[in-house]
Amino acid sequence: MFLYQKLIDRSTLRQGFQIPVEFHHLLKAMPGGMPQHGETRNVKVLIDGVGYDAQLKNQDFDRTKYDGHADVIQIRYSEGCALVKRLREVFSSTWNYVESIKNLPKNINRKFTIRIPKEHQEFLALSTTDLPEVFVADCITTTVKAEVKTEVSTMSELNFETFEPREDKSVGIKQVTRLQKVRLLDRSIGDSLKLLYDYRCQMTGEKVGDEYNAQVVEAHHIIPFTESMNNDTSNIIILSPSYHRIIHKANPSWDSKNLAFIFPNGLIEKVKIDKHLNI
Repeated sequence: MFLYQKLIDRSTLRQGFQIPVEFHHLLKAMPGGMPQHGETRNVKVLIDGVGYDAQLKNQDFDRTKYDGHADVIQIRYSEGCALVKRLREVFSSTWNYVESIKNLPKNINRKFTIRIPKEHQEFLALSTTDLPEVFVADCITTTVKAEVKTEVSTMSELNFETFEPREDKSVGIKQVTRLQKVRLLDRSIGDSLKLLYDYRCQMTGEKVGDEYNAQVVEAHHIIPFTESMNNDTSNIIILSPSYHRIIHKANPSWDSKNLAFIFPNGLIEKVKIDKHLNI
């Protein structure tokens, strides 16, 4: 089951990353459940079938001092370990970029230069398995993105978003072609967000098809995937089928600050339900 897609950055290539609280419900559903507060589990992360040692950690902070603070769940590893070496090898585009800026002069604003440019952005998609201590990591590198972009160049965005690839559930995400692998991953990301929103449209708040015991919401890329190659959760919004078609027909612009679609006729509609876009 898909868990979380992480934009590769310097921290990911050195010591680990945090799983956002809005995806903790997926951790709770995995075999063995989510680690208890303060608990650390030794886990394996599989990349291309090879297992690497890591830790699944629920940070042990003082709950009396931070009353009501959500659990802080992280995948952790040491900088010199085999997993880090493998990640730096796979995500060489990002690693070369972050290394190139680490010794910038002090008068350079690192706040902006540390942001990974779009052409270097790569992603690690983490999934759970039937084994409670084993995760699978799918690597969406710049090479994969370039190959997929070639494949989707003649496909409309709506066709991509509603494309149903073949899937072998016994092996999780199946790499038949690059496009199918990324589309299967995209669908898994969308499915996790649909669950997060209890199958409600983020724009209208409605649960379409509920009276028929049918769940029919769809995942939409805010910046078209066929342009951005971005399957990150920050680029996906859950919509009813009718609203989804309106978006593709009217082609509104997106106001990320106010979480709103701005339509060509001047109409502005804000998101009604948000649990992940502005967290």
